[in-house]
Amino acid sequence: MKIKGKIVKGIGESKDFLSIPWVYKQILDTFRFTPYPGTLNIILDSDNIQKILKENGKDRLVHQAEGFCDALVFRGVINNNYECGVILPLVEKYDERLLEIVAPVHLKQSLHIDDGDEVTLELYID
Repeated sequence: MKIKGKIVKGIGESKDFLSIPWVYKQILDTFRFTPYPGTLNIILDSDNIQKILKENGKDRLVHQAEGFCDALVFRGVINNNYECGVILPLVEKYDERLLEIVAPVHLKQSLHIDDGDEVTLELYID
């Protein structure tokens, strides 16, 4: 599945989230790479993308502490260049147009992109 989105600034919590041991291990096991400590956030043109992902998602991060939620995860490639993963938290009132991307590199630096730039994701969904 190919999708496009524009980079937006996050709220700065992903570094802490990704450093939680059970989160880190599940990401490592699922995506088969050591994640850079942060996510790249993109806004999609349509809220239908998340609906499609939720209908087709099979893999998930399973919460192991109170106050956390499960999340669907999808492997992919960003800008035909770096393998990545999308983390889609399963919480109410999560922005239906937002996707959070993890990768083994700092994507903004590695791809020479910034807030407002468009990226392309190729996501593997069965």
